[in-house]
Amino acid sequence: MGTIENRSLHALVDAAIEGLPPAAQAAPRSIVEIGSAHTVVLLDGTAAVRIGRDPATAAAMRKRQQLVDSIPESVGFILPRSLGPVVEVEGFSAVATRLIPGGPCPAGEGDPGQLQDLLGSVSSIATEPIEGLLTEPLVFCGGADWYRIQCEEVLPRLDQDVQERAADAVAALMNLERACDVFSHGDLAGHNVFWEGNRIVGVLDWDLASRSDRSTDLACIGAWNGWDKLPLIAGSADVRRAAVRRNTFRLQQVAFALVNGRPADEIGKAVARANTWLRERL
Repeated sequence: MGTIENRSLHALVDAAIEGLPPAAQAAPRSIVEIGSAHTVVLLDGTAAVRIGRDPATAAAMRKRQQLVDSIPESVGFILPRSLGPVVEVEGFSAVATRLIPGGPCPAGEGDPGQLQDLLGSVSSIATEPIEGLLTEPLVFCGGADWYRIQCEEVLPRLDQDVQERAADAVAALMNLERACDVFSHGDLAGHNVFWEGNRIVGVLDWDLASRSDRSTDLACIGAWNGWDKLPLIAGSADVRRAAVRRNTFRLQQVAFALVNGRPADEIGKAVARANTWLRERL
């Protein structure tokens, strides 16, 4: 897996903002470690540049930005729309996007009414016009192959005393009854949802957008904003389905590390977190 040197990172930013106004090009830069796959460079008060941490991600980045740019403004919150094309420098890719104000709310917080509106707005996005831009559910931890990866590669790495309850959690998700598929963000919580005070103003990181059911995003909201809020946001059937999904979150993180060839120590840490969560919560 490649890494971006500081010189290359700033060369990527320079290329991504080449067409932006002089004020943006001259703005002070700050590097933010946002997610496992991307680094974000903020241009003070003007724009954000999203950079793929791994080489050869340009095609996927173009597809994701096309998706974001295709979501109607009527969705009701700010989107990180493109301010220029996806560029490539030395095999790495970057794109300048609209800067979203505010920031994530602390874990366990967030107005339930705002969260309910957010879930409703996201799930109401029409999927037909953007069908070709969506990914498959659980793509980050194996996609259509997720169940085999869990059974053959994740479960054997867990401590013996939690393997049975982990297997039950995986089987429950595999056997979850079908529900009406809608647009799903895929990671609708935490650092991807920006607030100003008690109001949600924008949503970042649409890489995992797919057709799934409401419990996919509901589980993410519950895991970050508090499970006690879910009965105020959705019906009991959706909450039950969300719990089935939540019970595999730590296992999905192990699969993500394996699928993406992460270093052994990172995989080991993901396994340790899964062991602890399974003992304490299931």
